Amino acid sequence: MTPPTSSGTDPGRSSPRASVAGFALFELMLTLALIALIASLALPRARPFDGGAALRVKAYETAALLRADRDAALRSDRDVASRVDIASKRLSAGATRDAVLYPDAMTLRLVTPRLDGFRFFRDGRSTGGELTIGAGGQSLRITVDELTSAVAIRAAAGGAP
Repeated sequence: MTPPTSSGTDPGRSSPRASVAGFALFELMLTLALIALIASLALPRARPFDGGAALRVKAYETAALLRADRDAALRSDRDVASRVDIASKRLSAGATRDAVLYPDAMTLRLVTPRLDGFRFFRDGRSTGGELTIGAGGQSLRITVDELTSAVAIRAAAGGAP
């Protein structure tokens, strides 16, 4: 006796259409893995702190930290000192553990009566001064007014606004 024949395909064998679809999925996964490998090798070499936008971001972070220290001095009725470490390119808040870290590509120049940063007094005054940050031929000045402790960002001479 011979087994009955069926009009369908053999269940142990896949159709040519299914194998082509599986091959396309494998190719897609291989391509995505290759793109991920190339991106992981290339992105760390990218230099995100070369443009003027990165300089402005650091200037706004700096101004925000200084304003927070000024406000903390007024609220807590005590003096607060913001410390600038030129060697390690770091601005540390006096009221909190916050800090602004500047990349190696940026330059810092501090001009204040204090050699290590700014001091905000409980009566609203400060030591005043300015911190100039620069990168890629551009520079911005973050100034602190001595009488009002107002913090402002200004274009340095020859720098971008």
